[in-house]
Amino acid sequence: MWKFLWGKILNKITFILLFSVSLLLKNYSTAYCAFPEYTSRQKALKLAIVLENGYFKSIKILSVFVKNIGQDDYYLQALLSDGSSRKWLLNRIREWTQTDEMILNNNRALVFPSASTTDFGVLEKNDFYRTALNATAYVKTFGKHDVLEGKSLILGILRFRILQENDSNYLKTNKHGDRYRYLLELENGTHEYLTYTDAFLLMQRSALLEEVPETVNVLRKSYKVEEIKKLPLQLEDELRDIWRFGIEVVFDKPVMTDADKFPYRLVELKKKDLSTGRLKSNFFLQIVFPNAEKRKLVKGFINHEYLHQVKLETDKEHQKRVILKAMVDPDLMDLPPYVEVTDRNSVIVNYYSSQNRSLIQPPDLPVTQSPTEVPRSVFTPEKLETEFEKIYMQALILIRNAQKQQNMNLRINAYFKALEELKKASLSAENDIQITQALNQRDILLITLPKLIIRNVQMTILAKKLDQQEAKVDPELSSELLAQLAQAERYAFNDDQQQKISSLKNILR
Repeated sequence: MWKFLWGKILNKITFILLFSVSLLLKNYSTAYCAFPEYTSRQKALKLAIVLENGYFKSIKILSVFVKNIGQDDYYLQALLSDGSSRKWLLNRIREWTQTDEMILNNNRALVFPSASTTDFGVLEKNDFYRTALNATAYVKTFGKHDVLEGKSLILGILRFRILQENDSNYLKTNKHGDRYRYLLELENGTHEYLTYTDAFLLMQRSALLEEVPETVNVLRKSYKVEEIKKLPLQLEDELRDIWRFGIEVVFDKPVMTDADKFPYRLVELKKKDLSTGRLKSNFFLQIVFPNAEKRKLVKGFINHEYLHQVKLETDKEHQKRVILKAMVDPDLMDLPPYVEVTDRNSVIVNYYSSQNRSLIQPPDLPVTQSPTEVPRSVFTPEKLETEFEKIYMQALILIRNAQKQQNMNLRINAYFKALEELKKASLSAENDIQITQALNQRDILLITLPKLIIRNVQMTILAKKLDQQEAKVDPELSSELLAQLAQAERYAFNDDQQQKISSLKNILR
C-alpha cells in the first residue's frame, strides 16, 4: 500500500517539475523573441526629439530625456503636461504606437519596420496621402516566404482608401501587431491592406507611381485561363542529349509579364497508403502564375511524359494566382523547367530530360522566346562590353543556328565555325572564369561532333544505296566527308568510334 502511494506521489512530483521546466522555457523563449526594451544612445536621442510635443494617452508630451542603466542600454523619461513623469522602455513605446495611445504631432506616425530591432522611422502621413491619391500604378514586391520573393509586378491602381469602421479589416492587425490603416484597390481586382509601416516602406522605395514610362507594362486586368495544351517531346540540345516537352497555358489576352515572374517549386505531400497504412510521399512540381485566374473548367490530362495528374488549380492562399500542378518522380528530373512567354496569348512551361547523368547543374539551354532571340547565357546582347563577351556570344549564336539546321552537312560545318569562334574567345579571355566557360563549351562540341559525323556519313552512303546507285559518292562530296571523318578521328573517344570511322573512310576511298 505504502509503495503504491509513494509511486503516485513521485509521479505527481515529476509531473510538476516537468511542467515548471516547460513553463520556464516558454517564458524564456518569449522573452528572447520579444521586442527590445533598450536601445543605443544615438537612437534614444533621435527618438526623444521625435516624441516631444506629441501625445501620450491624450496628454501632451512636454519633454523627453534620455537615460541609461548601462553602457549600451538606454531608455526614455518623459515629462507630461499633467505634471507626471514616465519611464518609457522601447517595447512599450512600440505597443503604444500600434494602439494609437502615442501619437506624434503634425500628423505623423512612428513606425518600427523590424519586429526585432529598435530601428524606427517617421511616416509623414500628409505626404503619403498626396502620393497615394496621385498614383496610377503600384509596384508590388513580394515578401519573404513567398515563392515570388523579391520579384515585382506593376499593377494599376483603382482607388486609395483610409479604412473606416465598416471595413472588414478595420482595427485588425498583422502578425507583428501593426494595425491595418489603408486600402489600395487595384484594377486587377486585388486588395492591398497597408499598415503605417507598410506605407512608410512604400514611400521609402517609391512604390507608388504617378507617371509610368511608356516602356513599362502596367497590369490592369488579370489573365483568364482558357485552356492548357500538350507540347510533344523533341530534341532540344543534341550536344548534351537533352530532350524537351512542354505544357502551354493559353490566356484570354497577350501576356505582358516577364518569364521570370512564373517561378516553380517542388512540394512533397505525404498520404497514407490504404493497403499498408504507411505514409507515402508524393512529389508535385508547381508552376505559379501571378495576376491570373481560372473562371471556368480547364481540363488537364492524366499523363504527359514523366508528368502525371497534370491540372490547373486556383491558389487558395493568394489573390489572383493559379498553379500548374503535376505529380513527378524527382529522380527523373535532370533539369529544372523553363518558362517562356509567347506572342500568341500563352505561356509555355518547358520540361527537360537527359540521358547525360553528368549534368549536375542546368546548362545554358538555348531555348528562345522568339526565332530571332539570342540563346540564353551569362551575357545579354545589349550589355556586351569586352572582346571575349562579343566573340563568345557569336559562338553561341552559331551553335543555336546549327541546331536549327536540318541539313546535317551544313550543321556540322556550322559547329566547326563555332569551334573557331570559341578558340578566339579563349584567346581573348581576361580571367579564369571566361576561359573555363569557353573551353567547356568547346569540349562539349568535341564530344558531340564524332557521333554526328559518323551518323552523317552512314546516312549519306545509305541514301545512295536506296537510290539504287553505287555506294561510292561523287568526288566533291566524298572529299568533304573524308575531311569530316579526319576531324572526327582526332576526337573519337572510344575504339568503337575509331573502327566505324576507319570503315567509312575505306568505303569513301
